[in-house]
Amino acid sequence: MRGLYMTEELANPEVPLEWIEKSNLFTIYFGPIHLGGIRWRGRQLWTPFPAFLKHPQPPSVSRRDLDGVEAICIPGYPALRSFPELQFPPGMIRYMYLSDTRFLISLSGGFNAYLQSRSRNTRAKVSQKLRNWRALTGGEAAIKEFRGAIQMGEFYSIAGPLSRITWQAKHGATLEEFDRPEDLLRLAAADKARGYILFCGDRPAAFQLCYVQGTTMVTSQTGYDPAYARYSPGTVLLYLFLENVFAEGEMEYVDLMEGSPFPYKASFVTLRVPSMRFMYFRRSPGPFCFVVFVFLLKKLETPARIAQRAIQHAFKWVKPVFVSPNLRKYSATNGRKPSADSE
Repeated sequence: MRGLYMTEELANPEVPLEWIEKSNLFTIYFGPIHLGGIRWRGRQLWTPFPAFLKHPQPPSVSRRDLDGVEAICIPGYPALRSFPELQFPPGMIRYMYLSDTRFLISLSGGFNAYLQSRSRNTRAKVSQKLRNWRALTGGEAAIKEFRGAIQMGEFYSIAGPLSRITWQAKHGATLEEFDRPEDLLRLAAADKARGYILFCGDRPAAFQLCYVQGTTMVTSQTGYDPAYARYSPGTVLLYLFLENVFAEGEMEYVDLMEGSPFPYKASFVTLRVPSMRFMYFRRSPGPFCFVVFVFLLKKLETPARIAQRAIQHAFKWVKPVFVSPNLRKYSATNGRKPSADSE
């Protein structure tokens, strides 16, 4: 199967829900512009995403569930039907803040069988990237796995500085911003968090943070050193990570989370699932103003993009009218004064 879309025939029966206490950073964007973020002390659904493939409704949340926390987060739920972006259950605000395609990899069978299920073009590209990485390092590509609180402390000390030089850092998405060390180490102590780092010699080149939810490995923060960008360290790390997870035989799924902004994920997945993310808040002035602001901001993105394209298109027509012939000649000669011959 190469990325089958989920249907009700693939679904599982209901399972018990698991929740954890975890802070959540809600980032705010206007198009590509990162405006900042707000951290909420939250309660997050921890039941693995594949377990919900036939639940017709998101888990029931009541106002009492918000006792002791500021928000409740459901970080992905199969969307068998559409939901309103904004709803007001009794005493609460429910905001559906993301709707996208969730990318899953079934770990049934061995790694070689999984590779053969990929297209010939995908296998060729990945093999070439692995050869390039081996040529760079002078040996076999390898990653280091980190488990438990002590090892994950070491992982955080390596991946944290690395995340600050990644392209994601330009948009405020560093490891420290999204995953606080106190949350991470607490989860690692219960074997609910693991880390993977790809090294080039002794220098870390890429990292992958994962969460363990039952028999599902959920990929979270990832990033690579831009100095190695031409060698595709992210793809090399993902390949070696999958090889490792298949070999261990502990998991049933790898959850790559939402994937539309990251086309490279599409070549690895075996199952694509329409997914939605929800946040619940108390119905009070602060959360209400925040949610309405973000909701309206998203609604303005489309007309803003249309206006931007219209202005750019108009400028292409208007610019020649205001640029003098001499200035055009000056520009054409890269700033040098036009010679007598050119005139």
